[in-house]
Amino acid sequence: MKVGINYAWKNYAWDFGSAPKKNSGSLWGAPAAWRERIDHELAEFAALGFCAVRWFLLGDGTTYGIDDKKPVLDAQKGWTMGEVPSLPSGFIADFSFLLERCAIAGIQLLPSLVDFHLAFPGVAVPGSDGIVKSGRHELLCDPEKRETFLQTTLVPLLQCSADFPDVIYAWEVINEPEWCTSAPEQPLSALDPCKPVRRDEMRAFITRGASLINEAGFLSTVGFAYHASLRQWDSPGMGLTLHQFHYYAEPGHIPVHDFDPRWPVIVGEIATAPHRPWPELGARQDVESRLRLLAEKGYPATFLWSANREEEHCANPPAVDYSPENRARMRHFIRGV
Repeated sequence: MKVGINYAWKNYAWDFGSAPKKNSGSLWGAPAAWRERIDHELAEFAALGFCAVRWFLLGDGTTYGIDDKKPVLDAQKGWTMGEVPSLPSGFIADFSFLLERCAIAGIQLLPSLVDFHLAFPGVAVPGSDGIVKSGRHELLCDPEKRETFLQTTLVPLLQCSADFPDVIYAWEVINEPEWCTSAPEQPLSALDPCKPVRRDEMRAFITRGASLINEAGFLSTVGFAYHASLRQWDSPGMGLTLHQFHYYAEPGHIPVHDFDPRWPVIVGEIATAPHRPWPELGARQDVESRLRLLAEKGYPATFLWSANREEEHCANPPAVDYSPENRARMRHFIRGV
């Protein structure tokens, strides 16, 4: 079984292109802050034996639509966007640079276009009046805005990817859409404000994104939160050519890989820390045991969560353990040394 790593970001939602600004005019931080150490990090990933890196691009849309193009709260429509914006300045150049560095390092890239937080209710950032996080569900729901959004974001990124075809592991349309999508049977009166997208609307967004990716010659995928979603949402029926789910100990028993081998299922996220115990493993909750179990179940690839060590301290219990000791366990599984 191949093993990849989730980067998954240096600065969530603004790793590419111009950085957000405070009202004072100063930047939140250095734009594309990952550039400084990316060669070192990719070399380390290669030495550990990782086959690819999964990386979130637009995330919740923090810098996609700012100032007069930011989402606004309408009394009737809720959070809404007027004109669909273009990618932030420098976004394509930063993405192209990452592809180039991956090519040199011999590591593939699995870019994820948007995260489910894109569709959550908008949050105005204090001290940055021009910035609203989330609040962009219309880009997924409105047919015209959806098409414009995909044509002005995904298409140019696919064109950029065409210069490095061997670098792209697959292209992901969205991460964990379940968290922002209402169930088909959900009555309108009981809609969760964090789930403003109907299932049919999300499936239309995924289907269109997958078709553009497939036409560009790449594998298309979605990072579903659960294995059950692959069939509940009809992953093959949306045209996805690489199926994916994430596993954080639910359900208690991991299904064996039973999809057509021509369109396999990969595990896009598993915790590298003990986090939530996997029922099938009992007391053996180390990352090596988890990888071994997934290999025994027949999965061709698993991506670990994650190389972002800041997450070792921001949750209780943390899902991330990227310590030197745990990296040694990863290397032992992959390389046997």
